[in-house]
Amino acid sequence: MFDTILDNLNTIQNEMVAMFKQQYEWGWFGKTKEESNLVLRGYVSANALTPEGYKKITGEEYDKTETVSTQSQNQ
Repeated sequence: MFDTILDNLNTIQNEMVAMFKQQYEWGWFGKTKEESNLVLRGYVSANALTPEGYKKITGEEYDKTETVSTQSQNQ
């Protein structure tokens, strides 16, 4: 039973990453790559996306310190 639940959660996460990747490629998260990446970093910070999912979408490693310093500069 728990294996089924875990498999279902993994499937949902994989589908979300695929959906986010399409939206990223279409430019729905921002006008620039930097703006789009910042939106996705926010999703990782909110636990709506994993760091691994961020990398699959952007091709870049997720760096938590970069997100924190970028958000601090914007305030």
